[in-house]
Amino acid sequence: MVHVGKSYPIHDALGKATGRTVYAGDMELKGMLHMAVLFSKIPHGFVKKLDYSKAMELPGVVDVLYYGNTCQKEYNRYHSQYRQDLIHTERIFNQHVRFVGDRIAAVVATTEEIARKAVSLIEVEYEEYPFALDAHETLEGKIDNMDEHGSVFGPIANEVGTRPENDGTFVEVDTTTHIDRINHMAMETHAAVAEFDSQGELTIYSPNQTVYGIRSFIADLFDMDYNKVRVVKTTMGGSFGGKQEWVLEPLVAAAALRVKRPVKLVYNREESIRSTYCRAPMYFKNKFTFTPDGKLQDVDCDLLLDAGAYLGNSINYARTLGSKFFRTYRYPHETFHAQVALTNTIVSGAFRGWSSPEFNINFEHGMNMAARKLGIDPIELRLKNVIHEGDIELSTGLNLGDFKGRQVLELGREKFDWENRKKEIAEFNAQNKRYKRGMGVSLGGHVNGFYPAKPDYTRVDMCVTESGTVRCGVTLHDHGCGTVTAFKMIAAEELGIEVDQVRIQEGDTAVTPQDFVGCFSSRTTYVMGRATQECAKLLKERIKEHFAVERGCDVADVVLDGMTVYSTKEPDVVYTWSDLVYASQQRYQHEIFASYEYVSKDNPGVCGGHFAYVEVDTYTGMVKILDYLAVQDIGQAINREICIAQTQGASVMGAGAALTEHVHYRPNGVPFANLKDYHLLNSFEAPSVRVELIENHNTEGPFGAKTIGEVCHVPASAAVVGAVNDALQSDLNDLPLTPDKITAYLKNREER
Repeated sequence: MVHVGKSYPIHDALGKATGRTVYAGDMELKGMLHMAVLFSKIPHGFVKKLDYSKAMELPGVVDVLYYGNTCQKEYNRYHSQYRQDLIHTERIFNQHVRFVGDRIAAVVATTEEIARKAVSLIEVEYEEYPFALDAHETLEGKIDNMDEHGSVFGPIANEVGTRPENDGTFVEVDTTTHIDRINHMAMETHAAVAEFDSQGELTIYSPNQTVYGIRSFIADLFDMDYNKVRVVKTTMGGSFGGKQEWVLEPLVAAAALRVKRPVKLVYNREESIRSTYCRAPMYFKNKFTFTPDGKLQDVDCDLLLDAGAYLGNSINYARTLGSKFFRTYRYPHETFHAQVALTNTIVSGAFRGWSSPEFNINFEHGMNMAARKLGIDPIELRLKNVIHEGDIELSTGLNLGDFKGRQVLELGREKFDWENRKKEIAEFNAQNKRYKRGMGVSLGGHVNGFYPAKPDYTRVDMCVTESGTVRCGVTLHDHGCGTVTAFKMIAAEELGIEVDQVRIQEGDTAVTPQDFVGCFSSRTTYVMGRATQECAKLLKERIKEHFAVERGCDVADVVLDGMTVYSTKEPDVVYTWSDLVYASQQRYQHEIFASYEYVSKDNPGVCGGHFAYVEVDTYTGMVKILDYLAVQDIGQAINREICIAQTQGASVMGAGAALTEHVHYRPNGVPFANLKDYHLLNSFEAPSVRVELIENHNTEGPFGAKTIGEVCHVPASAAVVGAVNDALQSDLNDLPLTPDKITAYLKNREER
């Protein structure tokens, strides 16, 4: 192939490198006002008095919005589809505040500085209520007045398969897992702009993952006609799921509708940590059952998920986690039981992998503990149980196709020098008291879109412009990772032209075609990319048809050669695509245009195998990652270097979640919401990640591609945790494995 499989820079690299790229926070519109938000300072209570008179007296203040003068219709921030069935519990501004960071009011002013100053002048008097900072406290009844829908939801339960009869030889392994809340920490904080024009049309600009989802959400919230709401996706400085739910959009919409001028709201880092959403804290209890030779027979999993202060997507998140038991391993039976509890903490929401990493952390820990108990090498245990190509996913009946889990494990074992390192580690640990080394492996799977859980479809439009280049209409939401470039490569490859001869505009409900849901569930390349390839095929046929009409020849004789076209019967008569557009418009009043609707009909298995080699300082609890390898089953890399970079970033993110990252709370309900207390791995702590891609081209994705952006994150944390436990011969799985947790564990073990 000419383009696919090669490496190209992201489409806006030059603008970003030179500082010319405009993000939502950089936007300036005529007459624009600025917004700042007043947040609750208590974890739970009722606002008895709100006095904003001093704020209104400040020069430059235009208006104050609060629960008394703003739409009080309840909504769910997870709303991303038309007529989506969700429990609505949240409002734009709240008199009943549920967490430190809940929204009470906002000031609209001529500058951001004035708006923030005015917010500080608003006086609030609270009636404080009991609060819960942990889901177990909610189960114990510490809060019972959070919401009319209740504070505990569930049970969410499923059972799949038939439990094998225990002949008395089965080996049971009981494990627990706790995963703390983590923030997405995208470089760009949350921002949004809204404009309400003289025609009664509301336009929202924001870095988001579904323009059509926001349109549906905003129109429903404010009882507007869908054609009166336009949503434009702006350049995004990272998301990782953090811009999949609607936090700022309803605020700027409410303000613009009220003051009839453009309004911009930009959260600073503290506000983005404290007042948007995080990955949910989770508690697992499990029982894994094996035969003596290591064949997995049964898994019983119990989950308690902390939803934070508003329900959001948490029920769906728990349900989705419970659907992922059969994406990597084959065994006959599982049971899953989950509860979701509200707490007075940051709202839980979408995160990269949408429960697959959390599922993987828990499941792979069970595999590691079983390997130790059974005396089987961790890779060998996985090879005994890994899904084979063509296996049927037990929970859905879906054929998992060319799932390459076995090849991933075998290639990783070879490239990581697993067997030799085991010997080296044994020798090192025998000779060292303070430092201990270990290796971990994790096999993690994910999905390529929504099918068969729900319908998954999209539409792509293409036309040849007067200059002979191609304009591609596809509702993309590039997170900053090169999606636009990848789609230009797909179109150019199929059309036989250069990548820079394809233009793609990102999501805009006034311009780009309707898309079913947005950039979720790793569907972009697999579903929308295939639609783009098919649309390009159709456009080629349209070009041939137009030329055949122009020259009076058979379509079968028409040949495309780059951006030219000719007939084999008249090889010397060559039209450029620009020539043909002119002829089509002037003589036949036609545009050279194609539109293709694509419906996804499969969802092959896709996975990554990650391998970590660590050294633990038993005196300090510090963990150093000495080596890291990620092997990804990818089908076909579209933009090779971007796929590698995605995997490297995802691995570092997973390592951070395993070792250092979490948003923790003071006893009074105030979170530590800054980068001093929220420890991201820095440059000398982050591992150097080696990447191997396994390609096979046998899927329904474009040119055989499968997903990469989320699945490369799924195995990462579990690999690091497994390596730490191998080094210490421990069973730690309370993430993150901070130094104090490690030293406390070692001290307790020594005292026992």
